[in-house]
Amino acid sequence: MSRKTLLSRLNPRLKWRGVRGIRYNQEGVSAVEFALIAPLLLLIYLGAVELSLLMRVDLRVTSTTAGLGDLTARLATVTDDDMEEMFAAAVVMMQPYDAEKATMRITSIVDNGDGRTRVDWSDSYLMPAYAKGDRVTVPDGIVSSPGSVIMAEVVYTYKSQIGGILKSDVTIDDKFYLRPRRVNEIARVTDGGGDSFGPTS
Repeated sequence: MSRKTLLSRLNPRLKWRGVRGIRYNQEGVSAVEFALIAPLLLLIYLGAVELSLLMRVDLRVTSTTAGLGDLTARLATVTDDDMEEMFAAAVVMMQPYDAEKATMRITSIVDNGDGRTRVDWSDSYLMPAYAKGDRVTVPDGIVSSPGSVIMAEVVYTYKSQIGGILKSDVTIDDKFYLRPRRVNEIARVTDGGGDSFGPTS
């Protein structure tokens, strides 16, 4: 038995040379496998990044809504200057995100003792305000009868930071209800003279 025949029996790959031998060549298999799964891995990574950005925006919207409602609930009366300052403060709270993509609204909801909740006054930033007397549905137990509550709303339109991950914009909104801290109902005046911001004691 020749040496070539013996080697061929020991290693069948030696029987196949040239083009037919490619079927036995396993060099580069890992590279091919990585090339196949790389797009999927990249998509998962980008999706995770997009999700984390979305969650951060959601947290910022929540904190801004709570802050906007808290600033209002601290006052006994709200003037035009007060309202302008509160919306300006909310814009700062939204940073580093673009506040121009956010709409805000502050509404005083009252119950005169008949169990019906109505709008006493409403102011807004880049969105329509409620009209006085509009009926507003709130969760049970939020407004005492008689009594009032401040409703703060923030709506933010999130645009994908990574093209192709989200097919459309995502609307993130939050709503907070806070009872006035100093009076039963917070008055809305338009001629100045309202309380200043800051904690009350």
